[in-house]
Amino acid sequence: MTAIATAALDVFTRDGFHSAQVVDIAKSAGLSVGTLYLYADSKQALFELAVRRAALGADVGRDLDLATLPLRAQGMDATAVLLANTIHQRARWPALKTALRAVAPRDVDAEIAAIVNELFDLLLRARPMLWLLDRCAWELPRLRDVYLEGVQNPYFGDIALYVRKRRRMPPGSRGEDPAAIGRALVEMIAWMAMHRARQPVALPFDTAAARDACIAIASGGLLGTRVNFGRPQSLVPSPVP
Repeated sequence: MTAIATAALDVFTRDGFHSAQVVDIAKSAGLSVGTLYLYADSKQALFELAVRRAALGADVGRDLDLATLPLRAQGMDATAVLLANTIHQRARWPALKTALRAVAPRDVDAEIAAIVNELFDLLLRARPMLWLLDRCAWELPRLRDVYLEGVQNPYFGDIALYVRKRRRMPPGSRGEDPAAIGRALVEMIAWMAMHRARQPVALPFDTAAARDACIAIASGGLLGTRVNFGRPQSLVPSPVP
């Protein structure tokens, strides 16, 4: 069952829910389509198995009644409940929450490093689920709502609040939108922690170097000199004599 769940996870992550084909899952699992249907009765059941694989890892068979195969689809609502429970257990960021409560930390560089490390580790551990959701949730409104309300909106809200707090940004400052800065930092960390692993060629740095780069850029981006978004001096025309 683990091999079938892994094949389903791979195919749905690659192709999305609507475009995924049962024949491709069977081929990836080394089975015929007919044999695959002895284990799961539909594409929906296979998708639910993929979500379980992403959420539970090798323990995918937990709480499944394997004595009454094939597995029957429970519906998207049940899948959303599993996803919501997984998010409730894992989507926590205590370092960022602690930083939001601190008025003036003694070492803001250490504070930023803790926030980056926390997010980097969270993304690293949750890569299979996040890849699956990034590909499929936007096709499935029930899962999209759980993903947005349980993970994306809360974290992006907290990181934007942190950026505003530490940079002391007045509302409306040009180029100083805390939501944009926070989102840019998160996307950078996500690429280094997650998407770097899917590059077709090996990169000339390892996970430790990727992590250190994220800390350095986040610290510089949050604490560095403010940017002048006006016209560069070299482009200002000289006055006509």
